[in-house]
Parts: sequence; C-alpha cells; structure tokens
Amino acid sequence: FRGGDAGNDSALLLHCHGEKLAASSGGSGGSSSEGDSGGGDSGTHDSGGTPPSPIGNSGLYEGGLQSAMDAADDGIVSPDDFKFFFNYVQFTDNEIEGMLHMEDSAGDAWMSVEVPPDFVLNGDYGRGEAWTFLRNRIQQMLKQDEI
Repeated sequence: FRGGDAGNDSALLLHCHGEKLAASSGGSGGSSSEGDSGGGDSGTHDSGGTPPSPIGNSGLYEGGLQSAMDAADDGIVSPDDFKFFFNYVQFTDNEIEGMLHMEDSAGDAWMSVEVPPDFVLNGDYGRGEAWTFLRNRIQQMLKQDEI
C-alpha cells in the first residue's frame, strides 16, 4: 500500500502478531544479524534481527520482517495478516497539534481516532478508501449526536 508522498526508498511492515513473532523467534530478538543495528529502524531495511515493536497500545506492531517470514513459512501466521506501506507522511508534534485545531471551509477537520488493528490491516481497502469510510462514519456519528 502506498502511504504518502515521502520515503520512496523504504517500506514499513505492520501486523498484529508481535507476541507470536517474539515467541517463534526465541524471545526478544536477543541476537542481531550482521548489519542490524538493533535500533528503531524496523521497516524492511531490517536485516532480520530486529524484533517487532508495538505501536502504542493499538495492538499493532511494526517491523520484525525475518521473524514474520519465518512464522509464515512455519504456518504460525498467515501472510495475509501483514501489510507493507511504501512511502509515508511525517509531521512534527507542533504540526499535528495545529492540524487538530484547524477546520476548512467545508467544516472538515483533522481528528484523532482509534481503530481496531483488523481495520488498519484490511487489504480490501484501496488507497484512500479506508479514510473515506472513516470520514463518512465519523460524520454520521456527529450528525446523530446533534439530533
């Protein structure tokens, strides 16, 4: 999936199998493979040794490419449970804060929402379709609250 306009030289692996991958790879990724810094870079440039990292309390994880491939090969997880994002959009904390307080002429605004991991990982949505669905659903909920 294409995530944004920047970062066309990398990809981000998202999934909901952090615990399974850690268990199938022997724990917390104790040994790093050559070339792996073991640091925060957990996209596809991960040379195999970087364990998956949780994304807040969302139930989503990023990275852990080699353990994901191994677990899929061993039948522990389904390859369909993983999603690669190519490109990204990145904002500073101040930019996000500003966007959350802005509203455009049509009354649209940025909003922080929490969605289940299966929604984020759903491969049935094309680029923009997930956001359109969320936007429409939020508008419906706001209209119901006005009644």
